[in-house]
Order: sequence, then C-alpha cells, then structure tokens
Amino acid sequence: MIKYTLRFAAEDSEGEHKVSFHAHSTAGALDVAKNSAKGDWADLYERDTLICRMQLVEESGVWLVKPAV
Repeated sequence: MIKYTLRFAAEDSEGEHKVSFHAHSTAGALDVAKNSAKGDWADLYERDTLICRMQLVEESGVWLVKPAV
C-alpha cells in the first residue's frame, strides 16, 4: 500500500489540516480525499510528492482534479 497525505484548509480558515492514509492506488486515494477534505481546495501527495490539486466546484460536491505542474 502507498502512503498518501491530503492537505486542506482548516475549517476556521486559520492554518491547514493534514491527513495521512494508505491506499492501493491513486484512484483509491482520490476516493478517500474527496470524502475527507473540507473547504474548497485540497492538495494530494503520494509520499512527499504533490500529485494533484483538487478544487470543489460550487458546493456541488464535485471536485475538479488538476495534475501537479
């Protein structure tokens, strides 16, 4: 299993939260990320490498996933 870290804004708008977890694949990690992230953005790391940035689309519950550049 691969270690992932999800980083997103704290609910009180001060600072950020980091959640570490293990998943079998990036697809599995994205499933965990979309259900765990709070706020309107999140960064997903595989080990210590940023693999994508996620942005919530207008309270629709749909996340736009952009590859890390």
